[in-house]
Amino acid sequence: MEEKRSTAGGISNRQELEVRWGDCDAAGIVYYAKYFDLFTDGRVALLKKINIPYQSFFHNRNIVVVAVEATCRYRKSLFPEERYFLSTTLSRLSRTRMVFDYTITSAENELLVAEGRTVHAFVDSTGKPFDIKKRHPELWSQLQENYNKNI
Repeated sequence: MEEKRSTAGGISNRQELEVRWGDCDAAGIVYYAKYFDLFTDGRVALLKKINIPYQSFFHNRNIVVVAVEATCRYRKSLFPEERYFLSTTLSRLSRTRMVFDYTITSAENELLVAEGRTVHAFVDSTGKPFDIKKRHPELWSQLQENYNKNI
């Protein structure tokens, strides 16, 4: 994994991966819904890279990070054993939300395969959104500090 600063703001992480056979549909291409699994993998890897591992930082503290929006634009098909780059950017951080942008490109020729965005809100165990700075000021400080030092 390679960490880099994004020119669009935020912090980015780039991973080179290979298409697994189990991610493909009967047509022999990556199944469209699998891209959201890839986005999740990219998001978790990025948070871990900036010292905010999802499990211990959010989950173990009963902070649920829910997706409130998810989009993907498909540009080119990926096939089994094809190598690709997954770039993930934490493009916006607020006291109630995080926004991640994703780009998948072919490792062979850097052609755009897919691009997406997910928006996540901080909610409690009852599903009620909250301001992380008010409810968990120490976590907000850590989150903001890690985000700010990497942009």
